[in-house]
Amino acid sequence: MVTVLLILAVSVHEAGHAWAALQRGDPTAADKGRLSWLPFSHFDLVGCLLLPALLVWAHAGFIMGYGKPTPVDPGRLKRPKADFSLVSLAGPGANLAAALSLALIGALAFHGLKLDNPPAALLLGSAIAINVTLACVNLLPLPGFDGLKALYAFLPDEWCWRLQRGERFFLTVMLLAAWFGALDLALYPGFWLGHALCGLAGVPLPVL
Repeated sequence: MVTVLLILAVSVHEAGHAWAALQRGDPTAADKGRLSWLPFSHFDLVGCLLLPALLVWAHAGFIMGYGKPTPVDPGRLKRPKADFSLVSLAGPGANLAAALSLALIGALAFHGLKLDNPPAALLLGSAIAINVTLACVNLLPLPGFDGLKALYAFLPDEWCWRLQRGERFFLTVMLLAAWFGALDLALYPGFWLGHALCGLAGVPLPVL
């Protein structure tokens, strides 16, 4: 269940990038069908299946994944550097919007309508937690992460070019960040935000 919810959250994340790029003038991702929330549009075998399964099997204490990178052509954006940063933030923003929407649905169902359905509560809480975690982790200022790309608007062009080349080491950077505890910088605020949203929804915050 957790892996399925992660794949859906990754799809929301990548569709957020595609939508923002289109709004800022670049239809590249939209032309490739990446505006969809359907998982097959964004599926990456390693990022969506093998890595999450490995983390669950290893009892890593967290679950993480990524989708097929959303293609963005900065040259087609209205303001290339500034808009590229906005497009980068749109992925985590889409996950946070999804988490808030799920929390409001939960508040209506479990607080307003007094629904008593533990499996549904667990499913909703897991979906909220995964979307929040995915958003917070992606905001870390590390190579390949949206948090670093969001800084491009403030960096010299040469730095942006060099940092962009470092994206090929994304998986290595992510695993090293997890190994040395750097992901805790995102997991702690993610925990508190997830706790608050699950409280709003009236469901328990699950341990993923």
